[in-house]
Amino acid sequence: MNNEDWIGEAKFIASNAKQNLIMINNQASLIDPVKLSRNIKWLEMMIDLNNHELAFAKEQQKKARLAGRTSLRSRLKSLLSSILTVDQQKRKGETV
Repeated sequence: MNNEDWIGEAKFIASNAKQNLIMINNQASLIDPVKLSRNIKWLEMMIDLNNHELAFAKEQQKKARLAGRTSLRSRLKSLLSSILTVDQQKRKGETV
């Protein structure tokens, strides 16, 4: 496995960690007590990793918009939709 595969697998595990933690807590009697505490700590770490990953992705998305890295097409679409919305509202106001 290369590095990207490991990262993808870690992201997948982190995204499912909350459900896995609930399952482990519900069925704690079936798991060895020594492994239980270690597994719970590991799943909590993966949940934190997932939360940090989501926050990082949101921040990158926000930075991309601020830095002007969005495509010209999406900026034009946004501008046109805002102009057309205002234009339609004016027309409705004139006919009433």
